[in-house]
Parts: sequence; structure tokens; C-alpha cells
Amino acid sequence: MPRLSTSAHSADRKLVKGLNEGDEAALAALYDEYAERLYDYAMSMTGDEKVAADIVHDTFIDACRRAPRMRDPLHLGSWVYGAARRRCVRRGRAKVLFWDRGAEFSDAPFPDHAETDDAGLDWPPSDELHRLLRGALSRLEPVDQEVMLLAFRHGLRPARLGATLGLSPRRAVTRVRRGRAQLEAALLEEIQRAEKACAAGREGTAAVTRPAASAPAGAEGTGPRPGRGALRVLHRRADDSPTDPAAERHVAGCAGCLRRRRVTSAALLRRAPAPVLPAALRHRVMHTATDPELAGYRVDIAARGGSLTPSGLPSQPDVPSPFTRRWLFTGGGMVGALVSALIATLVMGPGGGTLSWPPFRTRPQPSITHDAPGGGPGHGRPSSPGPDGGGGPQGRPAPPLASPQTEQKDPQQPKDPSQTPSPPSPSPDTPAEPGVLVVHPVKVEMHGTKTAQVKLAARSGPVSWTAVTSTNQLVLSDMQGGMSEGTTMRVTLTLRTALIGLPGQGTLTFTDSEGATRQVTVVWGATLL
Repeated sequence: MPRLSTSAHSADRKLVKGLNEGDEAALAALYDEYAERLYDYAMSMTGDEKVAADIVHDTFIDACRRAPRMRDPLHLGSWVYGAARRRCVRRGRAKVLFWDRGAEFSDAPFPDHAETDDAGLDWPPSDELHRLLRGALSRLEPVDQEVMLLAFRHGLRPARLGATLGLSPRRAVTRVRRGRAQLEAALLEEIQRAEKACAAGREGTAAVTRPAASAPAGAEGTGPRPGRGALRVLHRRADDSPTDPAAERHVAGCAGCLRRRRVTSAALLRRAPAPVLPAALRHRVMHTATDPELAGYRVDIAARGGSLTPSGLPSQPDVPSPFTRRWLFTGGGMVGALVSALIATLVMGPGGGTLSWPPFRTRPQPSITHDAPGGGPGHGRPSSPGPDGGGGPQGRPAPPLASPQTEQKDPQQPKDPSQTPSPPSPSPDTPAEPGVLVVHPVKVEMHGTKTAQVKLAARSGPVSWTAVTSTNQLVLSDMQGGMSEGTTMRVTLTLRTALIGLPGQGTLTFTDSEGATRQVTVVWGATLL
């Protein structure tokens, strides 16, 4: 039966130096060092002999060109395992690790055996070991199965295992502990299932009906008595899950169940059958690596190997790179800030559409009944009806009239009342008839800009006006003023935002001295900074 060759990590530095110098002997030594292990790993991951051979071939060709780039030459084993793993994951790995069911498990004793003098407690049959191994692995995720394979079958320590998987040593240790606990629990369930079947008579009938045949030589009594090693095994298993007294009595008298209970997950993985490495694969690798006519083919193989990490190790497709993790962290922070801003906006209520820091100080808005400065003698007099005959657009009573800023006298007013039969004219202190305030436009859209102009005009007489805004985001350059007949003026509208501005809508309300209002709708989009 083929056995996996041992790996001498002390020779890694010499191999890397030879690869960097283009030494064919270094490539041959690298192949002899890792070919069997990589082929076993690729077979377990893919379950296809041809695919596994292609992966091993491409891995060594890639190592000739790019392995010397790694920073630490002692990670040569992690480099070749990582290159093979990337190709296995790219081609698609099986749900359960593969082993040839027709092959025999190793007949060597388990490495963790503490007792060697327990007669009758040899290995279970290979077909039963295959069932236990496959049943236990099928309960684990494919990633956890791979971690168990690399840690216990291929003997990768946490630092080398983390470099192979693209993880830190601490995360690699965590995965090994978690996977081993899950694998031990799954194996125990499979063993208990087999014990129940054996106790029910479906398996191990011969061991139950003829216990003396499997008892050690020199045993006394009609039934076998478990030794000290068996009792320790029963005690170890009893701590894991509740046991059935009847099942324990059956196990104590069944040699097959005792052999089955001595199986551990780590030993089961180590002693699983190893595939036979194709003899022609070595010649194929050496020919591809040394033939000058295949230089372009070697470049293509290395290009398919993917990018390298900053440490010079192959990047893994299922592990984000440090740059990707950095961008994900930054993006997560920005999304969190945006969510916080939205929550703060909702908490602020309908009056605030942005998140600003420091908060803005709002100025007091003028009232529409505020008197203009320098009111004349007619202050407090009832207002005259507007052009449409009402006190305003809705026919409601107008507020007290504020004195206009411009007062004119009629130059054609007769001085002698007896010269004309018309009724007496108003006194010289009577103000002129107020005009009509015209506002343009009635709708302002602010997309991509934060300023706009609103045009005011006075028709049919002088006009005094005041303005208010529906939100403190909208700021006018003038909040009140006066215009003589036929004149116009422009008011600048500014949208005030801070870090993040959300889409919104507001209104500007202009009120003349008669109480008539003119509204302007303002719509703006999202803004940043």
C-alpha cells in the first residue's frame, strides 16, 4: 500500500533558492517532497484521478516561476498547498471528501493508542471504517472537512495551515478546534448508530452469540470480560452523551463494538487509504518545466494560478484579500453613517431634512402684520379693497394697512373747492392706492445648484411686502421690502445644507400690504457636502 512521504521543512529554504536559480534538480527534489501529498489532497478534494493529476502538474509548474517570490522561504509547503487548493476550489470540490472505498485502511496501529496489550481489540473491517469516515464527514461543511484533512492527515500546523487557507494563525486554530469538535460528535453518533444495530441483531450477530470465539486466550468464564483499556474507552465515551445501560452491557461483551469505540476522528483521517501517484506524472512535470518550446504554456499555467498576496502566497478565491476587507470595512462605516443620518433626520421631524453639525441658528421670521417703518398718519386705518373687490384672494378681511414707503401727491388737485362740482379730494396726507404684487416664477427646481432667483414686481401702485419660508433650509436675501409702481427687484434664494442633504420640498410665501399672499413652490434633490 502506498504511504505518504514525510516532509522535511528544513530543506524548504534550499529548494526555494534552487528554484530561483532555475535548477532542475531543485524542481525534482520539490516534486519528490510534495507530489504524493498534493496528489492525495487533490484526490480527496475532487475525486477524479485525471483532474488531480492536472492540478499537481500545474502546481509544480507554477511553483517554478512564482514560488521564489514569497517573503518567507519556510512557507514553501504552504505555497504549494495553497496553489493546489486554489485550483481545486476553482474546479469545484465535492460535498464529501473522496477516498477509494475498495482500498484498505492502513494496518498500522493508531498513533494515539495508549494500550497495546488488549487482545481482541484490533482494527474494525475496512468497509466499516469507510462507513464511519464517510458518515462523520457528511455532517460537516465542505470547508470544515478540508480543514480537518489538512490539519490531521497532512499535518499542517496553525501557521502553515493559515497561510494555506489565507487566514491568520489564530483563525486557523479556531477553525481546527471547531471542526474537530464537530467531527468527534458526528463520529460518536455514527458509532452509537452501529452499536444499536449490533445490539438489535442486524450487525455483529456472531460476536453476540459466540463471545468465547473472540475472547482472548486464557480468559475465564463463559463470556468475555472487558480489560482496563476497554473500561477507559467506555468511560471516555460516557462523558460525551447519555448512555443506555443495556447498550453498555452489550458493548462490554461485544468485541466488534469495543474495536469500533477505539476509533478516533484524527486517527481515522490519518490511516485512510492513500491513492497511488501516477508514475508518468513526474516525467510530464519535468518535461513541461524544461522544454524551451513550452515557455508560453508555462506562462499560461502561471497566469491561471491567480494573483499573489502581499506575502507572495497564492490568493484563495473564497477568502477576500486584505484590500477587499479594508474596502468592505470602509464601505460598512459609510453605510452606518448614512443610516445614522437617516435615523437622525426622522427623529428631527418634518422641519429638518438634513443632518447638520454644528446646528444652524434660525433667524426670527417677520410677521405678515408687521408695520413698515415710518408709518404715516393713516396708520391703523381700515384697508381699501383690492383690485378684485375683496380684502384678499379669499375675500377675508385684510389686516391694518401699513404705510407705504413712497407717498405721492396729486399735482393736478385744485386748490379752490368752489371751482369744481366734484366731491372734495382727499387730504394731502392720504397715501396713494396700493398696487398688486407680482411674483415669478411660481415653482423653483434646484437640482445640482443651491441658489436661485425670484423676481418681484409692483403693478398699479406701490407695494410693500414680507416673506416667510416653510423650512429653515430655505434662506432669502431679503425678507421684506417695498417697491414703487412699475419697478421690479430680485430676491436670492439659497438652499442651506450640511454634510448630507436629502431630497425635499418647501414653499415661499410673499404677502403684500393688503394681506394677499403669493406662494412659490421650491423642490430640491439630494446633496452631498
